[in-house]
Amino acid sequence: MASLFIPRIGEIALLDRLKQSTVYGNQHGRCLPGTRVKTLRTIRQWADDNTTTSRIFCLLDVAGYGKSTVAKEVVEKWVEDGWLVGRFFFSRDTTETMSAREFCSKVSDAFVGISPDLTPHIDEFKKRPDWKELSFEQQYEGLVAGPLRMLNRRAILTIDALDECGDRIELMKTLRDKQSSVPLLRTLITGRPEADIKQWVMKVDGIHMASFRELEGDNQDVEKYIRSRLEDEASDIQNRVIRRAEGLFIWARIACDLLSQALDLNGLLEDLERPSEEVSKLDSIYRVALKQAMPDDKKSRKIIILVLQMLLAMRTPLSIADLEEISPWSEKRVVQRTIARLGSLLLFQGRNDPIRLLHTTFREFFTSRERAGQYFLQLRFGHYALARGSLRILGHYSSSDINSFGQDRRG
Repeated sequence: MASLFIPRIGEIALLDRLKQSTVYGNQHGRCLPGTRVKTLRTIRQWADDNTTTSRIFCLLDVAGYGKSTVAKEVVEKWVEDGWLVGRFFFSRDTTETMSAREFCSKVSDAFVGISPDLTPHIDEFKKRPDWKELSFEQQYEGLVAGPLRMLNRRAILTIDALDECGDRIELMKTLRDKQSSVPLLRTLITGRPEADIKQWVMKVDGIHMASFRELEGDNQDVEKYIRSRLEDEASDIQNRVIRRAEGLFIWARIACDLLSQALDLNGLLEDLERPSEEVSKLDSIYRVALKQAMPDDKKSRKIIILVLQMLLAMRTPLSIADLEEISPWSEKRVVQRTIARLGSLLLFQGRNDPIRLLHTTFREFFTSRERAGQYFLQLRFGHYALARGSLRILGHYSSSDINSFGQDRRG
């Protein structure tokens, strides 16, 4: 069930910007200098090689190793170097990014943003009144492949977190069939090594597949990151965190965030080092982070749980200010204080910045009763809170206000 949040007319532009930012994966930063050096060099050499027969590069590895961060790094570098770059970041956290429905349109928008010369070719295709109902392959040809052939300029398409796309079969088939039709286009794909993705990669000619272990070997990237983040702590503390991280960047990031705020440092380290038999190693760090975030009183714990239920129920990221409008609490600071307590697991920059989950595995953890245990979230309560808040906001408008809202969107 999608949330029924209805924005004020003056907030429409803001929400449009939020949607755009989720498509491009702005929640990921760039690589720490000196890390993932071999991976970055290999990807750049592949992109620069005019003689390669591999027009698609797939970086596949398990969750938490920093695939999206690498993608963000190479995209930013290509943009700085003047490349024609398009990127789509798949994520199950929003309706727009959990399927390939908007993929071709958003990618073409990204290319046009760098090279307006593409506009006439794309506009010609969009003259078809039924273009949105065409197959994925037809849209890809009309919005991406065809215009790029006309432009005849080297371009990079980055598809981040392919495993998060729920309807990826046609997308993968189209990439297979169309790769040779746009000789100057290179496509970088990241994702977890799901069975269908690996099978596709292994069967299709012209795809180069790699993992961090293959590219980096036994490297010290996570160690460098931890020592940088915990430079004010004793080397013994740094070493304990490094041993427990076992090469997972996301685990290391959350652990460093928690340690930077910890009052009982030794107690937290003991929690981090406690053996576990979780489905995913990240589950253990999520448990520790939630234990640290949960207050002692029952009422406050219920508030945190409901805020989490609302965050996971939303299909468009909202800000603290938006959540305050829609939340059931009259005291507005409740939301801000709650989000602050969950800071190690969320991404946001200010009151008006969209709140995102730190990593897709956080949602997977919370929505699995077996994995989350006492922290399992029933999203129907989040949908209920969002629906009640939306109806309350609607009650503040007259029918003419709502009609004007609809006309504004259609325009």
